[in-house]
Amino acid sequence: MRALVTGAGGFLGQHVVDSLLARGHQVRAMLRPAAKISEGQWKGDVEVFRADLRTSRELERAFDDIDVLVHLAAQVTGGEDLQFAASVGGTERLLDAMSRSSCRKLVLASSCSVYNFSAARGILDEDSPLHEIPALYKRGGYTIAKWWQERITRRMAEKQGWDLTVLRPGFIWGRDHADLCALGQQLGKLQLVIGPSTRLPLTHVENCADFFALVTSDPRASGQTYNVFDGPGERIWPYLADYLKGTGNSRLRIPVPYALSLTVVRLADATVFRKATKVPGILIPDTFQSWFKPLDFSAKRAREQLGWVPPLDYQECLKRTY
Repeated sequence: MRALVTGAGGFLGQHVVDSLLARGHQVRAMLRPAAKISEGQWKGDVEVFRADLRTSRELERAFDDIDVLVHLAAQVTGGEDLQFAASVGGTERLLDAMSRSSCRKLVLASSCSVYNFSAARGILDEDSPLHEIPALYKRGGYTIAKWWQERITRRMAEKQGWDLTVLRPGFIWGRDHADLCALGQQLGKLQLVIGPSTRLPLTHVENCADFFALVTSDPRASGQTYNVFDGPGERIWPYLADYLKGTGNSRLRIPVPYALSLTVVRLADATVFRKATKVPGILIPDTFQSWFKPLDFSAKRAREQLGWVPPLDYQECLKRTY
Protein backbone atom coordinates (compact mmCIF):
# COMPACT_ATOMS: atom_id res chain seq x y z
CA MET A 1 0.00 0.00 0.00
CA ARG A 2 1.17 3.53 -0.78
CA ALA A 3 0.41 6.05 1.95
CA LEU A 4 0.49 9.84 2.00
CA VAL A 5 1.28 11.05 5.53
CA THR A 6 0.70 14.69 6.48
CA GLY A 7 2.53 16.02 9.50
CA ALA A 8 5.19 13.40 8.80
CA GLY A 9 7.93 15.43 10.46
CA GLY A 10 6.08 15.85 13.76
CA PHE A 11 6.46 13.97 17.01
CA LEU A 12 3.82 11.37 16.12
CA GLY A 13 4.32 11.62 12.36
CA GLN A 14 7.92 10.43 12.36
CA HIS A 15 6.93 7.29 14.24
CA VAL A 16 3.88 6.65 12.05
CA VAL A 17 6.09 6.78 8.97
CA ASP A 18 8.48 4.26 10.55
CA SER A 19 5.61 1.97 11.55
CA LEU A 20 4.19 2.04 8.03
CA LEU A 21 7.60 1.24 6.58
CA ALA A 22 8.00 -1.64 9.06
CA ARG A 23 4.75 -3.13 7.72
CA GLY A 24 6.07 -2.99 4.18
CA HIS A 25 4.15 0.06 2.94
CA GLN A 26 5.55 2.82 0.74
CA VAL A 27 5.33 6.31 2.20
CA ARG A 28 5.11 9.81 0.75
CA ALA A 29 5.76 12.28 3.56
CA MET A 30 4.18 15.71 3.29
CA LEU A 31 6.29 18.40 4.94
CA ARG A 32 6.08 22.16 4.99
CA PRO A 33 8.46 23.89 2.57
CA ALA A 34 10.75 25.14 5.36
CA ALA A 35 10.76 21.93 7.41
CA LYS A 36 14.21 20.47 7.93
CA ILE A 37 15.00 16.80 7.41
CA SER A 38 17.79 15.25 9.43
CA GLU A 39 19.92 12.37 8.23
CA GLY A 40 18.27 9.10 9.13
CA GLN A 41 15.05 10.80 10.12
CA TRP A 42 13.08 7.74 9.05
CA LYS A 43 14.02 4.08 9.11
CA GLY A 44 13.78 3.56 5.37
CA ASP A 45 13.29 5.24 2.01
CA VAL A 46 10.62 7.92 2.05
CA GLU A 47 9.45 10.21 -0.76
CA VAL A 48 9.13 13.81 0.42
CA PHE A 49 6.43 16.13 -0.87
CA ARG A 50 6.75 19.80 0.11
CA ALA A 51 3.52 21.71 0.66
CA ASP A 52 1.74 24.06 3.04
CA LEU A 53 -1.88 23.01 3.51
CA ARG A 54 -2.90 26.64 4.01
CA THR A 55 -1.44 28.05 0.79
CA SER A 56 -0.04 25.47 -1.65
CA ARG A 57 -1.89 25.27 -4.96
CA GLU A 58 -0.71 21.85 -6.09
CA LEU A 59 -2.00 19.63 -3.30
CA GLU A 60 -3.69 17.34 -5.81
CA ARG A 61 -0.27 16.15 -7.02
CA ALA A 62 0.42 14.79 -3.55
CA PHE A 63 -2.24 12.13 -4.19
CA ASP A 64 -0.71 10.73 -7.39
CA ASP A 65 -0.71 6.91 -7.06
CA ILE A 66 -1.71 7.13 -3.38
CA ASP A 67 -3.93 4.44 -1.82
CA VAL A 68 -4.52 5.99 1.60
CA LEU A 69 -4.19 9.37 3.26
CA VAL A 70 -2.99 9.36 6.89
CA HIS A 71 -3.84 12.88 8.04
CA LEU A 72 -1.87 13.85 11.15
CA ALA A 73 -1.16 17.53 10.44
CA ALA A 74 -2.59 20.00 12.96
CA GLN A 75 -1.51 23.30 14.46
CA VAL A 76 -0.87 22.85 18.18
CA THR A 77 0.77 26.20 18.97
CA GLY A 78 -0.08 29.86 18.37
CA GLY A 79 -3.35 31.70 18.82
CA GLU A 80 -6.80 30.24 18.38
CA ASP A 81 -7.26 31.85 14.96
CA LEU A 82 -4.01 30.35 13.70
CA GLN A 83 -4.85 26.90 15.06
CA PHE A 84 -8.28 26.98 13.43
CA ALA A 85 -7.01 28.28 10.08
CA ALA A 86 -4.22 25.72 9.88
CA SER A 87 -6.02 22.65 11.23
CA VAL A 88 -9.50 23.23 9.82
CA GLY A 89 -8.86 25.40 6.78
CA GLY A 90 -5.84 23.29 5.84
CA THR A 91 -7.88 20.10 6.16
CA GLU A 92 -10.62 21.50 3.92
CA ARG A 93 -8.08 22.29 1.21
CA LEU A 94 -6.43 18.88 1.56
CA LEU A 95 -9.72 16.99 1.31
CA ASP A 96 -10.79 19.09 -1.65
CA ALA A 97 -7.60 17.99 -3.42
CA MET A 98 -8.24 14.36 -2.44
CA SER A 99 -11.74 14.56 -3.94
CA ARG A 100 -10.14 15.20 -7.33
CA SER A 101 -7.87 12.16 -7.03
CA SER A 102 -8.38 8.40 -7.13
CA CYS A 103 -7.58 8.00 -3.41
CA ARG A 104 -10.61 6.80 -1.47
CA LYS A 105 -9.22 5.77 1.92
CA LEU A 106 -8.50 8.10 4.84
CA VAL A 107 -7.21 7.74 8.40
CA LEU A 108 -7.71 10.86 10.52
CA ALA A 109 -5.83 11.72 13.71
CA SER A 110 -8.47 13.33 15.89
CA SER A 111 -8.11 13.70 19.67
CA CYS A 112 -9.86 12.57 22.84
CA SER A 113 -10.19 16.30 23.61
CA VAL A 114 -13.35 16.23 21.42
CA TYR A 115 -15.12 14.41 24.28
CA ASN A 116 -17.19 16.35 26.78
CA PHE A 117 -15.38 15.34 29.97
CA SER A 118 -17.89 17.33 32.03
CA ALA A 119 -20.63 14.91 30.97
CA ALA A 120 -18.54 11.71 30.96
CA ARG A 121 -19.19 9.20 33.72
CA GLY A 122 -17.04 6.30 34.90
CA ILE A 123 -15.35 5.14 31.72
CA LEU A 124 -14.45 7.27 28.71
CA ASP A 125 -15.02 5.18 25.58
CA GLU A 126 -16.07 5.81 21.98
CA ASP A 127 -19.71 6.18 23.03
CA SER A 128 -19.01 8.97 25.52
CA PRO A 129 -20.66 12.33 24.72
CA LEU A 130 -18.84 14.82 22.52
CA HIS A 131 -18.76 18.57 22.91
CA GLU A 132 -21.68 20.49 21.48
CA ILE A 133 -22.01 24.07 20.29
CA PRO A 134 -21.99 26.60 21.98
CA ALA A 135 -20.37 24.92 25.02
CA LEU A 136 -17.50 23.84 22.74
CA TYR A 137 -16.25 27.43 22.63
CA LYS A 138 -15.48 27.38 26.34
CA ARG A 139 -12.56 25.11 25.49
CA GLY A 140 -9.18 26.15 24.09
CA GLY A 141 -8.21 26.67 20.47
CA TYR A 142 -6.75 23.19 20.00
CA THR A 143 -9.94 21.43 21.12
CA ILE A 144 -12.12 23.68 18.97
CA ALA A 145 -9.93 23.06 15.93
CA LYS A 146 -9.81 19.27 16.40
CA TRP A 147 -13.59 19.10 16.92
CA TRP A 148 -14.21 20.98 13.67
CA GLN A 149 -11.48 19.07 11.84
CA GLU A 150 -13.15 15.78 12.67
CA ARG A 151 -16.61 17.12 11.80
CA ILE A 152 -15.71 18.42 8.35
CA THR A 153 -13.74 15.25 7.58
CA ARG A 154 -16.72 13.06 8.43
CA ARG A 155 -19.00 15.21 6.29
CA MET A 156 -16.63 15.11 3.33
CA ALA A 157 -16.07 11.37 3.65
CA GLU A 158 -19.80 10.72 3.69
CA LYS A 159 -20.35 12.98 0.68
CA GLN A 160 -17.54 11.37 -1.33
CA GLY A 161 -18.15 7.79 -0.20
CA TRP A 162 -14.66 7.47 1.26
CA ASP A 163 -13.43 4.75 3.58
CA LEU A 164 -12.78 6.73 6.79
CA THR A 165 -11.22 5.63 10.07
CA VAL A 166 -11.01 8.15 12.93
CA LEU A 167 -8.51 7.71 15.76
CA ARG A 168 -8.74 9.67 19.01
CA PRO A 169 -5.47 9.40 20.96
CA GLY A 170 -5.14 10.50 24.54
CA PHE A 171 -1.95 12.12 25.84
CA ILE A 172 0.79 11.07 23.41
CA TRP A 173 4.06 10.87 25.35
CA GLY A 174 7.64 9.83 24.76
CA ARG A 175 11.15 11.21 24.62
CA ASP A 176 11.13 15.00 25.19
CA HIS A 177 7.31 14.92 25.36
CA ALA A 178 6.51 13.56 28.82
CA ASP A 179 5.57 16.76 30.68
CA LEU A 180 1.77 16.71 30.52
CA CYS A 181 -0.72 19.44 31.44
CA ALA A 182 -2.52 16.93 33.67
CA LEU A 183 0.45 16.67 36.03
CA GLY A 184 -0.79 19.73 37.91
CA GLN A 185 0.63 23.14 38.66
CA GLN A 186 4.28 23.87 39.37
CA LEU A 187 5.04 26.58 41.93
CA GLY A 188 8.81 26.88 42.15
CA LYS A 189 10.04 23.68 43.79
CA LEU A 190 6.47 22.64 44.61
CA GLN A 191 4.16 20.62 42.36
CA LEU A 192 0.44 20.76 43.14
CA VAL A 193 -0.89 17.36 42.09
CA ILE A 194 -4.63 17.64 41.53
CA GLY A 195 -6.40 14.35 42.10
CA PRO A 196 -3.19 12.30 42.56
CA SER A 197 -4.96 8.96 42.08
CA THR A 198 -6.62 10.06 38.82
CA ARG A 199 -5.71 8.02 35.76
CA LEU A 200 -4.03 9.55 32.70
CA PRO A 201 -5.28 8.64 29.18
CA LEU A 202 -1.78 7.78 27.99
CA THR A 203 -0.51 6.33 24.74
CA HIS A 204 3.21 6.13 24.15
CA VAL A 205 4.12 7.59 20.76
CA GLU A 206 5.48 4.26 19.46
CA ASN A 207 2.36 2.37 20.54
CA CYS A 208 0.14 5.05 19.04
CA ALA A 209 2.05 4.93 15.75
CA ASP A 210 1.75 1.14 15.66
CA PHE A 211 -2.04 1.41 15.84
CA PHE A 212 -2.14 4.03 13.08
CA ALA A 213 -0.14 1.70 10.83
CA LEU A 214 -2.44 -1.21 11.68
CA VAL A 215 -5.71 0.52 10.79
CA THR A 216 -4.23 1.92 7.59
CA SER A 217 -4.31 -1.51 5.96
CA ASP A 218 -6.84 -3.49 8.04
CA PRO A 219 -10.23 -3.57 6.28
CA ARG A 220 -11.97 -4.24 9.61
CA ALA A 221 -11.19 -0.65 10.62
CA SER A 222 -13.24 0.79 7.76
CA GLY A 223 -15.87 3.24 9.01
CA GLN A 224 -14.78 2.85 12.64
CA THR A 225 -13.78 5.28 15.38
CA TYR A 226 -11.19 4.17 17.94
CA ASN A 227 -9.78 5.62 21.11
CA VAL A 228 -6.03 5.10 21.34
CA PHE A 229 -4.99 4.42 24.93
CA ASP A 230 -2.36 1.97 26.13
CA GLY A 231 -4.61 0.82 28.96
CA PRO A 232 -7.01 2.14 31.60
CA GLY A 233 -4.42 4.83 32.42
CA GLU A 234 -1.42 5.24 34.70
CA ARG A 235 -2.18 7.23 37.83
CA ILE A 236 -0.88 10.80 38.02
CA TRP A 237 1.10 10.40 41.27
CA PRO A 238 3.42 7.53 40.16
CA TYR A 239 3.68 8.84 36.60
CA LEU A 240 4.84 12.21 37.93
CA ALA A 241 7.37 10.42 40.14
CA ASP A 242 8.73 8.58 37.08
CA TYR A 243 8.86 11.87 35.17
CA LEU A 244 10.76 13.69 37.93
CA LYS A 245 13.21 10.81 38.31
CA GLY A 246 13.69 10.40 34.57
CA THR A 247 14.35 14.11 33.97
CA GLY A 248 16.42 14.66 37.11
CA ASN A 249 13.99 17.23 38.53
CA SER A 250 13.39 17.61 42.23
CA ARG A 251 9.99 18.92 43.23
CA LEU A 252 7.96 18.39 46.36
CA ARG A 253 4.67 16.83 45.34
CA ILE A 254 1.65 18.27 47.18
CA PRO A 255 -1.59 16.27 46.74
CA VAL A 256 -4.73 18.38 46.25
CA PRO A 257 -8.23 16.81 46.24
CA TYR A 258 -9.94 16.96 42.85
CA ALA A 259 -13.41 17.88 44.18
CA LEU A 260 -12.06 20.78 46.23
CA SER A 261 -10.03 22.08 43.28
CA LEU A 262 -12.99 21.90 40.92
CA THR A 263 -15.16 23.80 43.39
CA VAL A 264 -12.56 26.58 43.60
CA VAL A 265 -12.24 26.75 39.80
CA ARG A 266 -16.01 26.92 39.32
CA LEU A 267 -16.32 29.66 41.94
CA ALA A 268 -13.55 31.70 40.31
CA ASP A 269 -15.17 31.21 36.88
CA ALA A 270 -18.51 32.50 38.18
CA THR A 271 -17.03 35.51 39.97
CA VAL A 272 -13.49 36.69 39.30
CA PHE A 273 -13.31 35.54 35.68
CA ARG A 274 -16.98 35.87 34.75
CA LYS A 275 -16.33 38.57 32.15
CA ALA A 276 -12.74 37.75 31.32
CA THR A 277 -11.89 36.94 27.70
CA LYS A 278 -8.52 35.26 28.35
CA VAL A 279 -8.22 32.80 31.22
CA PRO A 280 -5.57 30.11 31.78
CA GLY A 281 -6.86 26.67 30.83
CA ILE A 282 -6.49 25.27 34.33
CA LEU A 283 -9.01 27.89 35.54
CA ILE A 284 -11.68 27.03 32.95
CA PRO A 285 -14.04 24.39 34.42
CA ASP A 286 -14.47 22.37 31.20
CA THR A 287 -10.75 22.34 30.49
CA PHE A 288 -9.93 21.59 34.13
CA GLN A 289 -12.16 18.50 34.00
CA SER A 290 -10.59 17.30 30.77
CA TRP A 291 -7.21 17.30 32.51
CA PHE A 292 -8.05 16.03 35.96
CA LYS A 293 -11.48 14.36 36.13
CA PRO A 294 -11.26 10.85 37.66
CA LEU A 295 -12.18 8.45 34.84
CA ASP A 296 -11.07 5.13 33.43
CA PHE A 297 -10.11 5.07 29.76
CA SER A 298 -11.19 2.31 27.43
CA ALA A 299 -9.66 1.18 24.13
CA LYS A 300 -11.65 -2.07 24.26
CA ARG A 301 -12.98 -1.58 20.73
CA ALA A 302 -9.45 -1.66 19.28
CA ARG A 303 -8.67 -4.84 21.20
CA GLU A 304 -11.92 -6.64 20.45
CA GLN A 305 -12.32 -5.68 16.79
CA LEU A 306 -8.69 -5.68 15.67
CA GLY A 307 -6.90 -7.68 18.35
CA TRP A 308 -4.57 -4.74 19.00
CA VAL A 309 -2.35 -4.88 22.04
CA PRO A 310 0.19 -2.05 22.56
CA PRO A 311 3.57 -3.56 21.65
CA LEU A 312 5.39 -1.75 24.48
CA ASP A 313 4.45 -2.05 28.14
CA TYR A 314 4.77 0.87 30.54
CA GLN A 315 8.21 -0.09 31.84
CA GLU A 316 9.62 -0.34 28.32
CA CYS A 317 8.03 3.01 27.47
CA LEU A 318 9.82 4.56 30.44
CA LYS A 319 13.15 3.19 29.24
CA ARG A 320 12.65 4.58 25.75
CA THR A 321 11.51 7.96 27.08
CA TYR A 322 14.21 8.59 29.67
